[in-house]
Amino acid sequence: MGQIEPKELKALVSESTRKIQSASDHIEINKIAENLIKHVMGTEYASLWVFHKETASLLRARNDDSVNEISMLGQHGVFAKCFFTLSGGIFNYLASEKEYLAEVDNPDNIRIKSKIIFPIIDEENFLGMITAYSSIHKIKNFTEDDMEILETLAPFLTNVIYMMYPEMKEQTTEVYVSQRLTESSKDLVEKVEEVQQQQQKTEESEETLSFLANTVHDIRTPANSLYGFLELLEDHLEDRRLLQYIQNAKESAHFINDLTSSILDRISSQRERSKDEAVTLNPTKFLADVAETFSANMYNKGITYNIFIDPALPKEITIEDGKLKRVLMNLLNNAYKFTPSGRDISLLVQYKADEKKMKISVNDSGIGIDPEKQEEIFKAFSQAEKDTKQRYGGTGLGLSIAKEYVSALGGKLKLKSELDKGSSFYFSLPLNVNNHEAMLPSIHNTHVQIGLVFAKHNLPSARNMVRYLTKLGIEKTQIPTLKKMETIPKNITHVICYQDQLTEEIQRETEIKNISLLTVEEKFLSLLQEENSINTIISQYGYYAKELYEFISGNQPLRILVADDDRINVELIKAILADELCHIETVTDGEAALALLKEGLKQNTPYQLVYLDKQMPKLSGSEVIARYREMETQKRGKRLFAVSISGDGSKDENNREMFDMYVGKPFNKKSIQETLELAKTIQ
Repeated sequence: MGQIEPKELKALVSESTRKIQSASDHIEINKIAENLIKHVMGTEYASLWVFHKETASLLRARNDDSVNEISMLGQHGVFAKCFFTLSGGIFNYLASEKEYLAEVDNPDNIRIKSKIIFPIIDEENFLGMITAYSSIHKIKNFTEDDMEILETLAPFLTNVIYMMYPEMKEQTTEVYVSQRLTESSKDLVEKVEEVQQQQQKTEESEETLSFLANTVHDIRTPANSLYGFLELLEDHLEDRRLLQYIQNAKESAHFINDLTSSILDRISSQRERSKDEAVTLNPTKFLADVAETFSANMYNKGITYNIFIDPALPKEITIEDGKLKRVLMNLLNNAYKFTPSGRDISLLVQYKADEKKMKISVNDSGIGIDPEKQEEIFKAFSQAEKDTKQRYGGTGLGLSIAKEYVSALGGKLKLKSELDKGSSFYFSLPLNVNNHEAMLPSIHNTHVQIGLVFAKHNLPSARNMVRYLTKLGIEKTQIPTLKKMETIPKNITHVICYQDQLTEEIQRETEIKNISLLTVEEKFLSLLQEENSINTIISQYGYYAKELYEFISGNQPLRILVADDDRINVELIKAILADELCHIETVTDGEAALALLKEGLKQNTPYQLVYLDKQMPKLSGSEVIARYREMETQKRGKRLFAVSISGDGSKDENNREMFDMYVGKPFNKKSIQETLELAKTIQ
């Protein structure tokens, strides 16, 4: 962003506000707004695109020959991706982007170099998109600071859009909108000044780090050359004393290289630390993804690896994911490095709902750490033993960075360790919870009896399995241990069997007695889940709580059909339900919807929830559900929960008995989630 002096910025925003309030039409307002964006962002070009719901298009209020309408129906390109995901993006080499589509991403047909995009959303209503961009003649590389500036512009431009199109803000007077515009212009000046001040501090810090990095690099380059020349000399000398001197000199050069590499790592982590931002995420999925990156290496080294992520974790939190990921990667990598083959490593994540705290511990049965050295290892460039670097590698930075990041996240990294017995690194973090609902609810079924078949070497993994089951609400008395060759008792409803213990007899007996069977894969990626097989397979090296929950509870993923010829609505529903226990299929016309519903009923795998657009090609939503209800009655199956989605939000009085719920467009996250919860209650 080109720096604007506070006085100049204030005058610019004030003048733009005055002009907008006295403008004669929406085209003039748009021109003023786009000029403001260009000046604040320091770019050649800017566009304010406004969303038109009826045509699902983005409109630009101009009276020139440029492209002023882009339909989003079935659209592709970088711009369309930002539109469908309602997210911003920075593209400093736009034409090189894999998803680049010229007619959408470069409608002005300029020799474009870079572009930044940001959505305008007001109280969950999508209003439009801001774009700022430059050509190869005036190169501009956008940064996160520029994204923050657009974010501060968004509330001001929200009111600009309402000035341009008053009908978009129902029951709002022109005077009120004008007043809001004035107030938001004041906020805009203050926020831009704050961002500029922060940017200045960041730039000063970056200058210091860059100077240090350049200096270190200047030291490392001749050190590398020195090492190479010493090796050449070594090959041509026979005198033992000179060879020893050469060896000592090589070790010194090697030390300088390692030291400078460590400093550069430190600088890199400092830069990362300053750029981290809090994001909204599903903590279970995030933690599982990080943990499973080590699964293959753990198996190859012969380490028993257990992942436990509390099923009670909330569905959605806000956290600085970059910091947390770096902490987990460092701790798991250390455990892997210092744990010999044949021993155990576990990641344990627990949640205290009353305190909104998440406790994470990485435990290993590795070499352990001397009590006298335990404080030292948290210092930068420190390692527990002098020969650690030679034996295991590393720079001694990992734990130092992990400690700083945990502190920044609101916790304190602690250690329990004993020589030759292993180590446990653990910390607790306060959580900013957005959705308190547990990822997996408790089962509490007293009729379930789960036979566990395992060998002695499976004990750590079996304990982890029992931990999951008890956390899901199963009592320990409901989880008896079975011997490999014994007949399965009559009261057993489920069998969990480790791969090496699975016999043809167990498979035959569970099938004859209609007992649910789950196989725990011990050899990484050695078993394949056959389609339509009643035998569930999980890997002991992965996160398997979701599969375990489905296996025990009998709750299969909710089967959902979305039928709408508007791709935007389809993508929105899929995005809202992405983290739910469900399987979603989509179609764009009524005939295709009816065909899938009929097939599901015929195969005895019916859909449990359907979203039907009121107006669709070939068959309307009302016609689809009316025909399906006839077949459903004949089949005498469970009632399909049907939701009518329509632009006018009105109920079809002729078919009100056919639908269970009506949702008007544009719908939001809350309304779609409500339909899902209601559908669950009747299953």
